[in-house]
Amino acid sequence: MTRPLFNFDAEFRLGIDAIDQEHVKLVDMLNQVHAFISEAKRDVARQYFIETLTVYVDEHFANEEEFLARIAYPQLDEHKKVHAQFKKTMRDLQPLIQSSDEAAFRQAVNDTFTWIVTHIGKTDKKYAEFYLA
Repeated sequence: MTRPLFNFDAEFRLGIDAIDQEHVKLVDMLNQVHAFISEAKRDVARQYFIETLTVYVDEHFANEEEFLARIAYPQLDEHKKVHAQFKKTMRDLQPLIQSSDEAAFRQAVNDTFTWIVTHIGKTDKKYAEFYLA
């Protein structure tokens, strides 16, 4: 059995149920990609990454930005710019991943891992503090 990359509860819970549920889904998807890779199912991992994780990122970002607008988060525009940059990177890598470019796939998985650690683990905690204050 493959060990997950993250323990969501210990590392990334914000205390905002709807957002936490979406973050759990993102982390679970990345853990599933990791499991497929660990099981030597790289083609399945690539396809899963493209069909689920990259698609869900767009949905999650839209929901999160709507929430931030509702709470009048003062750094919403900056947050949107960071989301847009991540989505652009994923869109740019997608055709390469689909053509079985291993370097592009590794970069996408690594970027997603780093995104979760830095964005959810640090940046999103700022709006959680704003909201919960």
